[in-house]
Amino acid sequence: MTRAFLTQLPRRAVLSLLGLTVALCLFPLADRIWASAEARHLVQQTRKQLRQQGVVTEAAGSRSLRSCPDWMWRTQPDASLLASWGNVGGCGASGGSATAGGFKWVGRGVTGGLVDVQCVTSQNFYNDGASQTSFSTRVGTSLGYKWLVAATIPFLYNVAEVESFGQTKTARLPGFSDLSLELTRKLGITNAHTLSLGLTAPLGSYDAVRQRVVLPQRMQLGSGVMGASLTYEYTQDQDWGLLIYGGSLSYGGWENPLGDFRAPSASGYVYAGYLWGPWVPSLGLSVNGKFMGDRERELRIAGQPMFQLSPTVGLEWSSDFFAVMLSAATPFSFSGLENWTLALGLQTSLF
Repeated sequence: MTRAFLTQLPRRAVLSLLGLTVALCLFPLADRIWASAEARHLVQQTRKQLRQQGVVTEAAGSRSLRSCPDWMWRTQPDASLLASWGNVGGCGASGGSATAGGFKWVGRGVTGGLVDVQCVTSQNFYNDGASQTSFSTRVGTSLGYKWLVAATIPFLYNVAEVESFGQTKTARLPGFSDLSLELTRKLGITNAHTLSLGLTAPLGSYDAVRQRVVLPQRMQLGSGVMGASLTYEYTQDQDWGLLIYGGSLSYGGWENPLGDFRAPSASGYVYAGYLWGPWVPSLGLSVNGKFMGDRERELRIAGQPMFQLSPTVGLEWSSDFFAVMLSAATPFSFSGLENWTLALGLQTSLF
């Protein structure tokens, strides 16, 4: 897949994608209006039946309820109130706010056990023919009611064309990437706010050689230096689902021994998830900008996008002890579509 093909998408296809995105965003509102109309209709029908049965009487312009069947007092469906995924959003111990492999769990997720495990595999297709396969495992646990700690271990398989003594050859590099450590503090009465500090340990190779050349920075498994990030997130519960707002600052570290440098960046994002039984369809939009350009071998990388806009669509399914996520993202820059990514996530809570 060439860059020309990706950047010259038909206008009709782009408009169709935007129209679908708007329709999905408006679906929760339309469903809420429909549900309200159904509720009003049900109340009217119930009142009519109760009047016919003599349960409700009208006297002197007022209504009185002589007796009420038990089913009218039931506000909770027959379901396990102790289900580990039963809490969502701000009240639910952040099952939906966790991130693994670059993708966010928006729905219920699975929490409540001693150890929460997330596994996300993703396939990233770049517009110059390169690709990256990622297997990311995130293991986390709670320290009391307000603190969370987690570690993420990614395994990468990078494929790209490289120049070797005047010839173009395909280089492949599998291996573990940098280890990520995360400390999260929940804030607020309902834990709707979270503040997370992330650190990366340089375990992945940054100077790997293939085809007798040192691979470019994008092909390397790690950065070779420490990195850090700070993320704030707010989850707002709605009667139809939840909204997640967040932003982060990332520091890629200093220049490594090869002269490679990953610039600091800032990002903001919003996700909307619609609760539909065990299913949670979601839409997201993130914005990422760099404060300066990345450098490779002490030289600035030409043509690198400084600003990206990434729409995301996902679908999650949850049971009491297991959750599955399918997601896709398409980052855009001022040059057009940069790449696209597909992901499959699995989540469970042990012990």
